[in-house]
Amino acid sequence: MGEMEPVNPVFQYQQDDQLDYRGCIYRYPGRPGQAVRCLKYRRDTSIAPFMAAAIGQAIQNELLDYDLAIPVPIHWLRLVSRGFNQSDLLATQIPNCVMALRRTRATRPQAGLSTADRFKNLEGAFEVVMNVERKRILLIDDVITSGRTANECAKALKARGALEVGILAFCGDPLS
Repeated sequence: MGEMEPVNPVFQYQQDDQLDYRGCIYRYPGRPGQAVRCLKYRRDTSIAPFMAAAIGQAIQNELLDYDLAIPVPIHWLRLVSRGFNQSDLLATQIPNCVMALRRTRATRPQAGLSTADRFKNLEGAFEVVMNVERKRILLIDDVITSGRTANECAKALKARGALEVGILAFCGDPLS
C-alpha cells in the first residue's frame, strides 16, 4: 500500500486531558490522509469499507475491552450537506456501537484552526443522549490530530458518569 505508515503501538495509554487513551492505525501523512480527505470532502464512500475493516481489525488485534463504541457525531446541518457521517461509516464493523452523542451546534471544521480556536470552537458542542453511567467508551473517528474533538466528547461522557473514554481513529498523530 505504499505510503501507509502504521502506528505502533496503535494505542497510547497516557492521560490526554479527558481521554484515557487514544489510538490511530496509520499516521496521517500520505495515503491515509488522502483517504480521509476523499471520504469527507469528495464524498467518495468507496474507501469506507477498507477503513472500517482496518478499525475492526485493530480492535480485534488489540483485544480492546470496552462497553460501548460511539461514532463521533457531526451536526445535522453538515450531515444533510455531506449526506453521511464518516465516523458512522467507519463504525459499521464494531460490536456494541450506539449513537450516544449528539452535536448540539454547528461548529467550524477543526482543520486549519489554531490550538486556541480549536478549544473555543468545540466547547460544549456535544450532548449525551443515553445512559453511559459506569461504561467504558470507545469513540470512533476518521482522524485524530490535536484531540480536541475527542476530548470534548469525553468531557460530555464523563460528566454523565462514563468510567473511561478512549478513541480509535483510522489515522492521525500519535501522542508524543
